[in-house]
Amino acid sequence: MQQIDKPIRNQTASLLMACVFCILSISLFEPLLFWVLLIAICATVMRVVMYIGWYQPVPSPRTINLLGLLCCVCLVWFSFSIGLLLTMVNLLILAGALKLMLLDSPRDLFHLFCTSLFVIGIGFTFHQSFIMTLFYGLLTIALLVALARYFTPSQSLPWHTKRILTMGLQALPIAILLFLIVPKLPPLWKMPVAKSTETGLTDTVSPGDIASLTQSSELIFRATFEGPVPDPHERYWRAITLEHFDGKQWTVSPLRKQARQQYRLLNYEFNPKLSGSWWQYEVIAQPTNKHWLYGIDIAVPADHASDEMIWRGADYQILSESPLSTRRAYRLRSYPNADMSQTLESLDQRVNLQQPATTTLNPLTQQWAAEIAMRHPTVAARIQAVLNYFVAKGFTYTLTPPAMPDQPVDDFLFTHQQGFCSHYASAMAYALRLMDIPARMVAGYHGGETLQPGVLSVYQYDAHAWIEAWMGDRGWVRFDPTAVIAPQRIQFGIQQAVEEEAFLANNQLARLKQLPFLADLQILYSLMDYQWSRWVLGFDAQRQQNLLALLLGKVTGEKVTYLVLAIFGLIGLLLALYFIPHWRKQRVAPVQQWYHKAVAAVTRCTGQVRANRGPEAFANAVQSHLPASASAQFSALSEQYIQLQYKPKPQQHEEKAFVRHCRAFIRQISRQPAA
Repeated sequence: MQQIDKPIRNQTASLLMACVFCILSISLFEPLLFWVLLIAICATVMRVVMYIGWYQPVPSPRTINLLGLLCCVCLVWFSFSIGLLLTMVNLLILAGALKLMLLDSPRDLFHLFCTSLFVIGIGFTFHQSFIMTLFYGLLTIALLVALARYFTPSQSLPWHTKRILTMGLQALPIAILLFLIVPKLPPLWKMPVAKSTETGLTDTVSPGDIASLTQSSELIFRATFEGPVPDPHERYWRAITLEHFDGKQWTVSPLRKQARQQYRLLNYEFNPKLSGSWWQYEVIAQPTNKHWLYGIDIAVPADHASDEMIWRGADYQILSESPLSTRRAYRLRSYPNADMSQTLESLDQRVNLQQPATTTLNPLTQQWAAEIAMRHPTVAARIQAVLNYFVAKGFTYTLTPPAMPDQPVDDFLFTHQQGFCSHYASAMAYALRLMDIPARMVAGYHGGETLQPGVLSVYQYDAHAWIEAWMGDRGWVRFDPTAVIAPQRIQFGIQQAVEEEAFLANNQLARLKQLPFLADLQILYSLMDYQWSRWVLGFDAQRQQNLLALLLGKVTGEKVTYLVLAIFGLIGLLLALYFIPHWRKQRVAPVQQWYHKAVAAVTRCTGQVRANRGPEAFANAVQSHLPASASAQFSALSEQYIQLQYKPKPQQHEEKAFVRHCRAFIRQISRQPAA
C-alpha cells in the first residue's frame, strides 16, 4: 500500500466517500427513520468541517460507542412498529454514520467503502427502476473513484474518473454474458416484510377508501399481451375478494382465510376446468409487500415458473407464495367465458350470505331490500331492480362524496345518492344479501393506459370495485353498478367519468406531468422503464431457458456445456484484449518510452540509426546532422536520461520534466525536413 502523508480527515477520498454515503442515505428516505437519517447527515457535515479545517480532533471511540449504544436502544424500541427488514436497514445506516464520525485510519476508510457498497445493494431492494439503477451506478463509480484517489492522490479526479469509467465499460460486456448464462437459482431465504411500505389496496375496504387512491398516479403493474388486448369493458383486474361485511367495512372473510390455510396444509390448490377463448399476458407488478396478484378472471399460470410462485384460491383470487417485496413478473392465461360455478358452493353460500351482527345498522336498507324481495321473486329480477333504482333516483359518480360515518349504506342510498365505485358496490352487495342472494365485493383495478401496442399500464387511480352475485347454475356473475351510473368510466377511464378539475386535484406533480412536453418525457421514461423491467428485472429461469432454446435448439447437457465453455473462452479473449496491451505498455517506463520517441524522431530527421550505441554515443554521432539548437537540446536530453536511469529513485517531478522536454524536442525536430 502506498504511504499517504496527509491524515484521512484532510484527504479528498474521505470527503468524496462521505458525500456518497450521505446521498445513499437520503435515497433511502422512505424506509429510514427520520432521526437515523439526521445522524447520517450530521456525520457527513462533521467530515466536511474536518476537511475544511474548522475542527480537527476526531471524536473519541468512547463517545462514539456511547452514541451507538443509545441509538441501538432507540432502534430496538422502534423495531416493533417498523418490522425486521427496516430495522436492519436503519441499523446498517447507523453503523455507517458512526464509522464516518470515527474515520481516522485506512481501515476505517475501507470499512466505510464496503458499507456503502452494501447500502447500494439494499437500495435495489426498494428502488428497481431504470433511473434509480443509473443513479446507483453513478454512486458506485464515485465510490471507486474515491478509493482510487486514496491510493494515488497525486493524480487528478478527472484522471481517476476516466480510468474507472473505462474499466467499467470494459467490464460491461463480461457482466452481460455472465448475466445471461449464470443459472437463475431461487432465493435461499425469504425477504422479511416491511410494515411501513404497504401501498395501494388493503384487505379492509370502506366505501371511501378506494376514492382516495384515485389521487395517486403511482404505477401498480404493466401487462404485456401476446395476442389481442381485451376491450376496455373487459379489463377487470381482480386483486382481492372481500366477503365479510360488518355494516361499514368489507374485509376478507375469516372463514375463507381458515379454508385457505387448511388447503395449503393439504397441498390442495383450486384447479377449475377451463374452456372458451383466452388471453395470454405477462404482468410486471410493483412491490406492495402483499400476497395478492392481479389478473383477469379466470386467471391461471401460463408457465411452470409462474405456477411455482402462484397459489390459486377457490374465490378466484391468485396469490403469491411470498409477499411482493420487489418487482415481480409472472405470466397468466385468462378464460373470461369459463364456468365460474366450480367452487365449494356450501362454503360460498355460508360466507356470502353473512350479515352484520347488529340489526341497528342501515335499517332503511333492510326495509328497502325486503320490499324488493316481495315484489320480485327471481334472482335476476331482484338484481335488476337494484340497478334500476340507481338509474331512477339520479345517482351521481363523484370522487369527493360526503362523509357517511354512522349509517353508510342508508345515507348513500336514501340521503346523498352520490359516491364512488366502492359506495355502489358495497350498497348493492349488502342489499343482495338481505334478499338471500349470495354476493361479495371484489376490489382491484379496471382499465389501463396503452403504453405501446399490446402493453397496458395500470395506475393507482385505476382502482375499482365491483360485485359478484351467485346466480344458480351460472355460478358467480359479475355486476358493476358503476357501469350503470357512469358508463364512460368503464369505456374511457376515470378521467372521462369525473370533472377534470377533480381528477388528481391534490397531486400537483401528476397534473404538471400532463403538460405536453413533460408528458412526452414521461412516456419515453415509461417505455425505457418497461423494457428494463421486462428484459432485465424479468429475466428469470423461464426466459433463460427460452434463450437457450433459441440459441441451441433442443437443449441438452452437452450443448449447454459447449456454450458455457465458449462464453468463458470469449470472456478470456476479452480480458486478454484488455490487459495484454496494457501489460506490454507498462513494461517500458514513461522515461524510456519518451526517450525512444525522441530517438525515433532524430532517426527520421537525420537518417542515423542508434543500433546498439549508448545515449551519449548516439548524441555525439548525430551532432553534425542536426541544427545547433536541436543538437544541444538532444544532448541535454540524453544526459538527463542517463541520470534518471541510474538514479536509485528519481522524483516524480523530475520524470514529468523530462517528458515535457521530450515533447518540446519532438515538436521542434518534426519541423525539420526528413533525411
